[in-house]
Amino acid sequence: MNRYINISTYEGDNLILKNTTSALLEDNILIFHTDNDTIKINLKPFSFTKENNESILKISQNKCYLYLKDLNNTLELPLEELNYLIQDDLITITYKLASTANNIKIEITLGSEINELQN
Repeated sequence: MNRYINISTYEGDNLILKNTTSALLEDNILIFHTDNDTIKINLKPFSFTKENNESILKISQNKCYLYLKDLNNTLELPLEELNYLIQDDLITITYKLASTANNIKIEITLGSEINELQN
């Protein structure tokens, strides 16, 4: 089903992006697009994938991989923190890579279903 979603992305305590868009939620998988990325979140079992023209970042069960498309190479990145909470219509994902100074927190609020009119 298509739903409206509100996305807030934080680096540390700083809000770096706030966006409202539409998403597809089907069989515990949420897929949506931002300006540059396609995000796919598998809610059960949890995994997070962010893909753009240059790379694919995949986080699942305390493992993190970055695939660099131009180099056709996959790197395993040390993951210091991974927390995710799914509560009602709120999904919160927090992760910190060993190579970054701050954690990244993504809050996704699922909104109403998008009713598509058919002619």
